[in-house]
Amino acid sequence: MNSTDRTYKAPGDVVSTVAQECWKEIEANLAQLKKSETLVLDLRASRIIDSVGLNVIVKAIKVADSIEAKVKILVGTESVKRICIFTRLDKKAEVIGP
Repeated sequence: MNSTDRTYKAPGDVVSTVAQECWKEIEANLAQLKKSETLVLDLRASRIIDSVGLNVIVKAIKVADSIEAKVKILVGTESVKRICIFTRLDKKAEVIGP
């Protein structure tokens, strides 16, 4: 990561009960992001991501794409990495982790 990266650090699982709060923080980071910069979604504290959480991540990737920015997803568990691969998030964002 470098100084132009904007980082969102999930406090835990990215699920429907916290998705709105997650999006507000991610959206604030996206508002400061410029072309060619990177949004880092630090999901290392997450063990589970449900469909609503996935929608938040997909929305963040779409917004970043619209301003020609990049997205990196940091994962801390194999299960979250599998979710990223099965849902093909790894085709739109760099997935880094175990």
